[in-house]
Amino acid sequence: MNPEAQGMSRRDALKLGGLAGLGALTASLAACAPKDAGAKAASGEMNWDKEADVVIIGSGTGSYTAMRLAHAGLSVIVLEKNAQTGGSTIFSSSVVWAPMNDLEVAEGIDDSREEALRYIEALSGETYMPEEAAAFVDNVNTAVRNVADMAGVEWALWKSGIDYNMFLPGAKELGRAILPKVAEGETSVGKLNTPVIEAATSLGAEFLTSTRVTDIVSRTAEDGSIEVLGVSAASGGSTINVRARRAVVMASGGFDWNMSMMKNFLRTPARYSWGIATDEGDGQKMAMRLGADLNLMAESFLSPGYKKEFEEAHEQGKSQLSTIIRDDAKRGIIFVNKHGKRFTNECASYDCVGRSFTSIENNGGERGWEHLPAWAIIDQAAADEHPFNSGEKGTPGTSYARYETLEELAAACGIDEAGLLAEIERYNDNAEQGVDPDFGRGQDYYGKYCTYASVDYDGPARTLKPIDTPPYYAAEIVPVVLGTMGGIKTDARAQTRDMEGNVIKRLYAQGNCAGIGAGGACYVGGGGTLGPALAFGEIAATEIEALSAWE
Repeated sequence: MNPEAQGMSRRDALKLGGLAGLGALTASLAACAPKDAGAKAASGEMNWDKEADVVIIGSGTGSYTAMRLAHAGLSVIVLEKNAQTGGSTIFSSSVVWAPMNDLEVAEGIDDSREEALRYIEALSGETYMPEEAAAFVDNVNTAVRNVADMAGVEWALWKSGIDYNMFLPGAKELGRAILPKVAEGETSVGKLNTPVIEAATSLGAEFLTSTRVTDIVSRTAEDGSIEVLGVSAASGGSTINVRARRAVVMASGGFDWNMSMMKNFLRTPARYSWGIATDEGDGQKMAMRLGADLNLMAESFLSPGYKKEFEEAHEQGKSQLSTIIRDDAKRGIIFVNKHGKRFTNECASYDCVGRSFTSIENNGGERGWEHLPAWAIIDQAAADEHPFNSGEKGTPGTSYARYETLEELAAACGIDEAGLLAEIERYNDNAEQGVDPDFGRGQDYYGKYCTYASVDYDGPARTLKPIDTPPYYAAEIVPVVLGTMGGIKTDARAQTRDMEGNVIKRLYAQGNCAGIGAGGACYVGGGGTLGPALAFGEIAATEIEALSAWE
């Protein structure tokens, strides 16, 4: 049957949230053509079960956009795959990286747009996107103020908020990282997403949980441009079609619980995540079916992690904070690879340390990752001084195994004994002098003032101490992602793009499903994921307010 005779173009016949295989189309065109959702929606024949001005996929940072649009008087439906609202933000410390924020200005901390962009550019390297970085910096504080005004969140400067790469131009020692104010002894976890969701709900936004979006409903014009009309979702054992009169906002999170995508896309061999188990790349997969372009798919926000800790959490489908990020700056701990060699500044930011696992082995033997497997090693003196792996002083947590000698440790872990002994001897000699010529540990501002270092000491001694008091302890460590960074190719206006560079009409993206990062593949500091996500939620909201409903 001729698809044109059925009132649709050949490209329309390929659409139900994306491109069908050409072979399947040829074999079943007659049967599929009348069922094309885009064509039926365009002709008014689509059975819409629900509709709103805006449909938002994901209730993490997408909740901000829901609040913002509901406040503007638009009707909003938020579709959340999980049984609970909040996405990965329910585990977040709620820190937001916001250069030139009002608190920073009030404290008289010197900062500027130019310095913030210079820092992002230096950190992003060849992945820097100047327009997107500028859009982030220019809009994040509007979002911060809206959270205060609409959700009643009172902000405070994060006293530990050092820009994580202080050696780069434009970095600041304090002021850019802010978080909701809490009483002494309370945690800030959940103090952002909870009031934002409550505010969005009180303003009329409708949240549907246990509702997994399966397809984006779209139509394709004769010129090849794609326009999004709504979504299909699985809810309560049935499929519902939800019309988005003005736009769909993709805020579905990363793909850090999708092992196939992690292996296929990431350039770092990370297999575990801090994020929520529903982050399976649904948004990225729907976007690919739609014909959207992708960006930064090889990138992620990273940290080291204790392997045992994450294996246990993932077996139970649970999110797990990496406790090693509170351990690796302490005196008396080092990381080594199978050759017994250190491979990173353990006291760098967790993202920097996470990126250190990437090197490929090219020196003979089996080809593989040079720094995997890897181990954290401490001695008894370090264990007596600090708790490690959520253990007690004197006895580190269960990720660590005890060995009477370094030789015994090396044999049990499969580490080259000669390499390990030589490395620890070299490290100890340098630590005695308060230097680390190999990786600069304790030499920079971050190392000297990191909150997790040994605060009873000054300067490099806060993190540098010889490892020479038996027994010794070792724990296998792995790279872990806070969240993947790659996703739908999104421009400075939060608009999504197809593979030809054209705007996909009425589809916007924010957060870890949008290939933005911070305007480049970088982690700027505490709040480096929430800051850009909120900023692009604000941008999307502003754009959507100016749209009319599709016909």
